[in-house]
Amino acid sequence: MKILEKNSNESVNSIGKGSVLDGSINAPGDIRIDGVVKGALIAGGRLVLGKSGKIEGDVQCGSAVISGELKANITSKDLLILKETAQLYGDIKTEKISIEPGAMFSGRCEMGPSPGGLKQQAANIFMSNDKTKTTTTDQKKESNKKDNEKKI
Repeated sequence: MKILEKNSNESVNSIGKGSVLDGSINAPGDIRIDGVVKGALIAGGRLVLGKSGKIEGDVQCGSAVISGELKANITSKDLLILKETAQLYGDIKTEKISIEPGAMFSGRCEMGPSPGGLKQQAANIFMSNDKTKTTTTDQKKESNKKDNEKKI
């Protein structure tokens, strides 16, 4: 399962139990929070919010496993897992979600590929190429038709 694989290219950032960080975090890779973060958090990789962890600020991440308390909106590009001890107070935007029995969630949830996501970009390119092929074929037919009319 992709969410459980360690990101080997990046080091894992960590806020330990008992630590309190007042401010925003922008981590290019994975991050684990077992303390308290009061501010926005952006993680390019995976966010793991431990049982003792708490975040009070909007979150954007590649994927997330939530076991602690999140008082904010969260946008996860891939998979969001709410473990049985999770408490989430805020809105969710994610492509996929897993909610274990016992998890608490209060807010709205929007699921599916994001408009700017890679899958959507690939689909747009495919559709664009498909339209180009159709146009080119139609143009060739029209050109051949005109050539035939000139010969007559």
